[in-house]
Amino acid sequence: MKTAKTLFSIIVFTCISLGAVAQNNHNEQEIAKHAISHERLLERLLEYLSVESYSKFDNVNNTWTMTPGQEKMAILLASEAKKLGADVYHSPDNYVYVTVPSNLEYEVPTIGISCHLDYSEEAPGENIRPIVTKYKGGDIKLSPDIILSPNSKEGRDLKSLVGKTIIHTDGTTLLGGDCKNGCAASMSILETLLKSDMKHGKVQFVWCPNEDIGKSAERIDTAYFNPEIFYDLDGEGNKEVGVANFSARGIIIRFIGRYAHPGEAKAMGLGDALAAAAQLISAIPLECRPEHSEGTQGYMQAYGLTQEGNDWSVKLRLRYFDVADGEKYDKILKDALASIEKDYPNVGIKTAMDEIEYENVAYSLHTECIPSLMKAAARMDKELDLLSNRGGTTAAMMAAKGLRGGLVIFSGQHAIHSVYEYSVLEEIYETYLLMLNTI
Repeated sequence: MKTAKTLFSIIVFTCISLGAVAQNNHNEQEIAKHAISHERLLERLLEYLSVESYSKFDNVNNTWTMTPGQEKMAILLASEAKKLGADVYHSPDNYVYVTVPSNLEYEVPTIGISCHLDYSEEAPGENIRPIVTKYKGGDIKLSPDIILSPNSKEGRDLKSLVGKTIIHTDGTTLLGGDCKNGCAASMSILETLLKSDMKHGKVQFVWCPNEDIGKSAERIDTAYFNPEIFYDLDGEGNKEVGVANFSARGIIIRFIGRYAHPGEAKAMGLGDALAAAAQLISAIPLECRPEHSEGTQGYMQAYGLTQEGNDWSVKLRLRYFDVADGEKYDKILKDALASIEKDYPNVGIKTAMDEIEYENVAYSLHTECIPSLMKAAARMDKELDLLSNRGGTTAAMMAAKGLRGGLVIFSGQHAIHSVYEYSVLEEIYETYLLMLNTI
C-alpha cells in the first residue's frame, strides 16, 4: 500500500511538472510571438525623452509640487495605455494607474510594476536632444567640451557595450533615462499582456511623479496600487537588482531664538538660536558621519542650516539598514537636544519635521518576490547581481507608506543626474523580457 501511494505521488508530481513545463513553453512562445521589436521600444523611449518632465523641490515649504512637464508626461502615458485597451485611472495628482485582470482559474499573488515619470533637476533638463549611436568603442564626443570616455567614471560601463545602441545627449543636458527607460519598458510590458493570451495573475501598474524629490509615494492611492509582489523598474546597468536599501528618516529641528543686545544678554535673557543649532551639528560623532560610512553602514548628517528672523533650523538625515543603528542615532539626537535645552534655557526647541522618507524594502518583501525573479532570469540564462542600495527609490518610498517592499530592477540607466547620462536600448529590452518572464 505504501508503494502504491508513493507511485501515485510520483505520477501526480510528474503530471503537474509536465503541465508546468508545457505551460512555461506556451508562455515562452507567447512572449516570443507577441514581444515588441527593439525598434518599437526605441521609438517609444524617444517619444518619452522629448517631454521635459523634471521635478522641482520646494526648498521653502518642503511640500508636494507639480511641474507642467510631469503633467504632460502623465497625460501621454494615460493616453497611450487607453489606446492599448487598458482600464486607466489618471489621478488629480498625476499618478497613472492600470490594472490588468488575472486570466487564471486559481489565485496567485498580485504583481505590481512601478516607475517614475519625472527626472532630476540636478543637471540641465530643458531642450533635451537624444542622439542614437551604434557604439563602436572609444570616446563619444557629446559636444566640443564634453567627452564620454570609457576611461572615465561616467563612461566606465562603455567597455562592455561595444555593438550596443547608446542613447545620449549633446552634453548640454541630462537625458532623462532615469526613469523614462522604466516608462518605456513598463508600457511595453502592458502592451504585450493586452495583446497576447499569455497566462498571468493580476498585474497592477503605476507611473509616479516627483520621485527625484523623494515624494513618489506621497499621494499613492492604495485602492489602485497595492500589490503583494512588487518590482520597481528604476535601476542602473543591465543586471543590478536592489533587494535592500537604507531606511531614511528626515528631521528638521527648529531653534527659537530670543534677541537681546549682547551687552545686556544675561539680564534680558538672550536666546542664541544659532549657537544652539551649531551645538546640535557638532554633536554628531565623526564616526557616524557619511564620509566614514560604506556598504551597509548607516550615517547621520546635518545637511542644511536656515535662518528665519531670530530662529535657526537644522535639517538632518538619518540613514540605516539595521534597526539597531536607527535606534543608536535616535539616542544621539535625543541626548544632544537634552544637553542643548540645559545649556541654552532661553532657546525654544521644536521638531518641525520627523518622518520616515523611505523604508528598507527587505523588511516587507513577499516570500516569492526574489524567487520568482530568479526563476525568470534562469529561464533567460540571465545573470543578476542582488545588491543593497545606499539610497532610496519609489519601492522604498512605497514601503514607508505601509505597502510591501519591492525589488529595484535594472533598466539600462548610466551616469544618471548628469550631462553624461546615457541609456542602452538592449538593456532596457532585457528588462522588458525579464518582467514578462517573471509575470
